[in-house]
Amino acid sequence: MFKQIRLWANILLVIGAAIILAITTLTLVSLHNLKTVSRTAEESELRQLAAMVQTQIREEVGLAEALGVLVAEMPEVQTRFAAGDRDWLVEQFHPPFEALARDFGAVQFQFHTAPAMSFLRLHMLEKFGDDLSSFRQSVVDTNRDREPHRGLEVGVAGLGARGVVPILQAGRHLGSVEFGMSFGQPFFDDFKANYGVEAALYILRDGEVETFASTHAGQPFLGPDALRAAFAGEPQIAEIDSETTPFAAYAEMVPDYSGKPFGVLEVAMDRTPYVAVLDKTRMQAMIIGVLVAFFSIGISLITAHAITKRIRRLADEIDRVTNGDLSSGEAIDGNDELADLARALDGMRGHLNALVTGVETSAFSVHAASREIAQAIDGQAATSSQMSASVAEITSTMEELSASSTHIAEYSESVVAIAGRTYDDSLRGSDAMQHLVEKMRRIGEDNQTALNEILELGTRSKEISKIMQIIDTVADQTKLIAFNAALEASSAGEAGKRFGVVAAEIRRLADSVTASTGEITGKVAEIQESINRLVISSEKGSTGIQQGIADSAGTADILQAIVEAASETSTSAQQISLSTQQQRTASSQVVIALREIVAASSETAGAVRQIADIARDMSELSSALQSRLDQFVLNETHATSAAPGESSLS
Repeated sequence: MFKQIRLWANILLVIGAAIILAITTLTLVSLHNLKTVSRTAEESELRQLAAMVQTQIREEVGLAEALGVLVAEMPEVQTRFAAGDRDWLVEQFHPPFEALARDFGAVQFQFHTAPAMSFLRLHMLEKFGDDLSSFRQSVVDTNRDREPHRGLEVGVAGLGARGVVPILQAGRHLGSVEFGMSFGQPFFDDFKANYGVEAALYILRDGEVETFASTHAGQPFLGPDALRAAFAGEPQIAEIDSETTPFAAYAEMVPDYSGKPFGVLEVAMDRTPYVAVLDKTRMQAMIIGVLVAFFSIGISLITAHAITKRIRRLADEIDRVTNGDLSSGEAIDGNDELADLARALDGMRGHLNALVTGVETSAFSVHAASREIAQAIDGQAATSSQMSASVAEITSTMEELSASSTHIAEYSESVVAIAGRTYDDSLRGSDAMQHLVEKMRRIGEDNQTALNEILELGTRSKEISKIMQIIDTVADQTKLIAFNAALEASSAGEAGKRFGVVAAEIRRLADSVTASTGEITGKVAEIQESINRLVISSEKGSTGIQQGIADSAGTADILQAIVEAASETSTSAQQISLSTQQQRTASSQVVIALREIVAASSETAGAVRQIADIARDMSELSSALQSRLDQFVLNETHATSAAPGESSLS
């Protein structure tokens, strides 16, 4: 849609819409905030009015308690009450009570005995002695707790603002005294007269709303559900638009003397001043918004026309440049974006002037250069033909060299294979010799172990010989002892015969031991000779084994040297093979490169011919370009500088 109408209309529409939207938004927000402030002020005022009602109620019950304390603290009253002197109490307090009832709204003044027996009603002298405990809980609580209680409570006479104070004499509880202040329709009528607002007190019994007192004829301002919610402890506020007067109503819970919910206090005020202020402010905002909108749209229209006029001038200059007129145009003054665009257009015009002039000069240079290129191309074509023939001869020579490199590479691969097999064989021989050396070393260790055991056996046999000598010596001594025993037995006569037999047997055993030790000694001597011969043989074998180990180690070293030499030979052969392979590859690559050079030379010759054709085309194009450049209208300075080029081209 915006593309189908003029720019000034677009600007006017956008700015006008933005201004109207801003004014509308600000007006709505301001009115909403003003309404919020108004409702906040209404709620605050209603809360203050409700607080004032609650305060006056507290003042009434406070006055009742103060009067009760005054009476209860009188020593004479305590004495007369303790004595049950009802007449004296009537004589002393009935006249003052009538003055309190007449001037200060006192409606009750009575004495009780515990727990809640009526002793004297100064507001009803003929009635006393009845039990109040079933419906006067404040009296019961006061006599039970011996503490004052004050607040609202329902009695036989209705709802009252009561203060009940215990009467004590020397610490002994006697009963209580009660004052009740007026709290009914007059209380709320006075409040309306003083503050000009509606006030009412509603009592909820079994969920039903009952009006206790109200300055407003008819139903409550708030509905039953709202009053029940207020009774539950949640304050309620609402705006009520009646047929004639708009009201704002507020309701909150009223507690009894014990703090429990008792009823609901409702206050309502005329909110006509607030509504009038809102209506007046709304009208003023609408008038101001319309005026500001018209003024802003007018300013936008003037601005849009000024902008579009400058844009049209700039568009005319662009059309001149488009048609090829690059001479200086009309200047556009200012420092805004349009002026910047105009200066950019002038800069572009100057650059185009210089560009066209440069192109004219370049066209002349291209024309001359194309002729020189054509001449140079002819010489280059001849050179390319000679180079192609030379490269063909070099290619033939390199192909022969590549064939020789291939044969050398094949022979070097055979040498590498032989060197590899030699290295593998020498490596296996070295490993076998290493195993042989290891086995010889183990044989030497086993032989040395056997030699050590043989030497140990010789040592043990020598120890056996020593033991045999000891046994032989013991046997000789045993024979000597047995001989002495035989002599003693013979000298002993008949009594020593048995002992002589034993001595003879011992001597015979000693001879046997001596003979056995001789045989053992001989055998041990033979074993020692065999051990000596075995030691000598083992030492000779050990020497031979050590010599064999040394010779095997030398052989292993020689084989290891052979392995290393074979490894070096294999490595060298591989390097030779690699070098020949690289030489063969390089030769092949050179041959391929030379072939490519031959092909490139042919292509170069063709390209040279194409360049010659292109040079002729360039000469023709430069002439055509000059004819096109003649269509541009240039500044005089640029046209003068381009004149030599034109004459040269023509």
